[in-house]
Amino acid sequence: MMICVGGVCVPYTGVIAIAALALRWLAQKLADRDMLPQWIADKLQLAKASKKSVESSDAAATTAATAGTATTTKTSKIHVLEDEDDFTMATAATTSTDQYVVAKFTATWCKPCHRIQPVYAELSGMHKGTFFTVDVDDFDELASKYKVSMMPTFIILHDQQVKSTYAGSDEAQLRTFFRESGIPLDQ
Repeated sequence: MMICVGGVCVPYTGVIAIAALALRWLAQKLADRDMLPQWIADKLQLAKASKKSVESSDAAATTAATAGTATTTKTSKIHVLEDEDDFTMATAATTSTDQYVVAKFTATWCKPCHRIQPVYAELSGMHKGTFFTVDVDDFDELASKYKVSMMPTFIILHDQQVKSTYAGSDEAQLRTFFRESGIPLDQ
């Protein structure tokens, strides 16, 4: 027996699993906003998401991801977007300068986004510019503005305009995207 809603059909045995996933997602969002009692968060083993700069964790991930290779990377300079005004100010600073803003649109539940993060951290350490990670669940209007339809999506802005966009998590394609984007290397 199937349950169909809007063209999506799910076996009735899968409804419980889908409901559990939806409730866990909701509980995580409530925990992130301190709206969930701590004993429930502990019981569900939910960790409060950190909204600070991810420099140290990304640098460690980059070192681990590139161990055994001849690539030398600098410290990551990625900032987790906390306030849309920070992004607006950074993009405004690209006018009439050689400044670039790179945004990775992601989500906490996106596994390909997590998988490509060490590569993004490495590339941010090698190039000049301001680098952001933007959670589409927290900044859905910003994601709509830049027409983000899949994650991860990388957008390069220069002179307040979108210079180029790459959607996907292929490491080789992301490296090519950065190489062909014209962002100066950080020397």
